[in-house]
Amino acid sequence: MPQTIKPGSTVRVTIVKTVRRAAARKTLERVFMSDASFRKPVEVRTRRFTDRPKRRGGRIYTKYATKAHPLLETGRTATIRATPQFIKDLVSVSDFVSVSAE
Repeated sequence: MPQTIKPGSTVRVTIVKTVRRAAARKTLERVFMSDASFRKPVEVRTRRFTDRPKRRGGRIYTKYATKAHPLLETGRTATIRATPQFIKDLVSVSDFVSVSAE
């Protein structure tokens, strides 16, 4: 797979098998969150969130909006730009995904 993907190209990543390993799930979440359609709910939540800084432990602390985890089930597809790091990530989860050029 790494020979067919060129850095900077756009690829379509499809989940073809249920992700069972926790590390693979985290990797796929990071990869899928680079797609605009998966990132949209987080951006919407961040926009409506108001900062309320307070002192905590003698320091200024701002509570951040919680992250929305994408639903990673069989058949979900994301279109991402292939960076060298994403290519390594896709090789590590190649048991669960299929990658095709866009």
